[in-house]
Amino acid sequence: MFHPWPWRLLWLAVVVTHAQFTACVPGRYGRQCEHLCTCADYEECEDGPTGSGECSCMAGEEARCGLPSPPEGATAGVGLGTVDALVFQNLTLQALPLDPETARRSRQVFNASVSLTRPQPFRGSARLALLNPEVARRLGLAPELVDEAIFAELLSGKLPLPSTVQPFAHAYGGHQFGSWSGQLGDGRAMSLGHVLGFAPDQHIAEDSVRWWPWELSLKGAGKTPYSRGGDGRAALANAAREFFAPIFLESNGIPSCGTLAVLGSDAEEDRLARDEWYTGEMSLKKPGITLRAMPSFLRFGSAQLAAKRQGVPGLVRLARYALAVLARMESHDEASSYLERLRPLPDALRQQCFFGRAVSPSCAERASEATGQEVLRCLLERMVHRTSALVAAWMAVGFAHGVMNTDNLSLLGVTVDLNVYGFLSKYDPGWAPNHIDDTARYAFGAQPEIAKWNLERLSDALTGTPFLVDREPDATSWAEPGEWLDLKRAQRELQHFDELFERCYVVRMELRLGLLASGRPCGTDRGPGCVVKKWTTWLEQTGADYPRASRLLAELLAPSAARPPAESLRESFAEAVGANSTAGLEEFLQELQALRPDPDALRAAVPRLSLRSHVLMEAAKLVELKKQGQEVQTEPS
Repeated sequence: MFHPWPWRLLWLAVVVTHAQFTACVPGRYGRQCEHLCTCADYEECEDGPTGSGECSCMAGEEARCGLPSPPEGATAGVGLGTVDALVFQNLTLQALPLDPETARRSRQVFNASVSLTRPQPFRGSARLALLNPEVARRLGLAPELVDEAIFAELLSGKLPLPSTVQPFAHAYGGHQFGSWSGQLGDGRAMSLGHVLGFAPDQHIAEDSVRWWPWELSLKGAGKTPYSRGGDGRAALANAAREFFAPIFLESNGIPSCGTLAVLGSDAEEDRLARDEWYTGEMSLKKPGITLRAMPSFLRFGSAQLAAKRQGVPGLVRLARYALAVLARMESHDEASSYLERLRPLPDALRQQCFFGRAVSPSCAERASEATGQEVLRCLLERMVHRTSALVAAWMAVGFAHGVMNTDNLSLLGVTVDLNVYGFLSKYDPGWAPNHIDDTARYAFGAQPEIAKWNLERLSDALTGTPFLVDREPDATSWAEPGEWLDLKRAQRELQHFDELFERCYVVRMELRLGLLASGRPCGTDRGPGCVVKKWTTWLEQTGADYPRASRLLAELLAPSAARPPAESLRESFAEAVGANSTAGLEEFLQELQALRPDPDALRAAVPRLSLRSHVLMEAAKLVELKKQGQEVQTEPS
């Protein structure tokens, strides 16, 4: 008699034998977790299904590992110098609670906001793939003095870092695509601490003292306690793509995480297995490390996780630190180079919508002496103000962030985490650059509402309100009694978002239309906001190319013209910008010219060049193709 069960068991055994595990118990590695690590107690093993079993030194155990003694490191800096003259300080480690465990192994972290870690050097030689001279100077580096080999080996972790450097990873949680995901953290990023450099609006001279602290982060430098099942690495092409966006955004007066450099490795043994398009097919990619700099890498999710795991005391401590950083930022022009190109702006609009120096200090200036509840209220106030201005600037320039989870929004109101971003070509509010965003949750036109939704989630953390879509066991019990922010006070702060966003969006668009800055929305007086609305309506209905139309509009606004251009000119304009119709264009131009636009002011506000997705992809490929000591030919000979 035939018995099917043994055959089924044999088939199951074959499937299991050839399957790859998704996780291993600590200390084992290999596709089926078949190998055992043999590292010393002061070393960490590269374990897991994709691990190699290699041993690396634990943070703080350098002496036992026999590593070279780190250099002392500079303690003060003047003017511009070489990489060994960088001055590091551990401001974040001094301000926030530190995880007592120093191992790199993935774990849940409680009662701490940061964990020590170490960069994992490439197996092959690191090379400097891209360098941003402007950010280099901001950090105190003279670009012309940068030794590419030493720079790359030092900041990739192969050479010993100065003794003052204690690399760490941030702990944070987040709502991802609407659901609470619990602890996330820096899974493939780590900070080296703060480098003392120059303020954003500071004139740099030979005798200029470096004093402004910039947190320097390595993205793609290896595993951290928050890597979960990942390898802590990033593909070189993606690192290169992230390099370019902040340069464009900052040139348009939008505060962004600065990218200092991109490092890479051409060695075969460093290649990464990646399923780039989520098709189930892996391909090998060169690895890259992005060196990023901003005043702090705190996020909305930092406050969320602190609220859940540290309660009111830990949350207030984090909020005080964030406000201290904000007070320093708000005492300077954060977009000075852009502001210098524009006609003078009213002080209130300059401060509120263009991140200009505060005429009168905000509540952040007084946070060190404020009560806990006032600190939490102040943080929410500043985030409503700064996030509304930030997203208004994104919308005006045609930028789509692509992944506005709460762990991807800065707690300083600065653009960060440029992984899947994009810039409009055709004006389409429904366009989403993230190909896994099936519902277009983070579409270009949805960004203001998503920003407000994220601020509400930040408010939940500050008020001790249970999180939306939280499936953790403590979902309804984490908020112990304490001095949480009063819910009514929080709601009053949130109510300001729509008005602030509308004002900042209108004033940004006014400048792009060559108008004087007023920030008046479309109301009964038919203010400039109505002209802005007519312009974006025409762009959307005709499918016009947004950056091209914005720039070429100046050609239709001859200084002496008192009437709209002839129909032939309107048709030529529509054709040049890819619009399928001129319907509505004449009415818009009539209303615009009634407000006396200045074509030169328009050209100052609208960049001549724009970032295009296909150009970004091509540039990233060129960076990946280039090898150490070689140049890539970009034009036929």
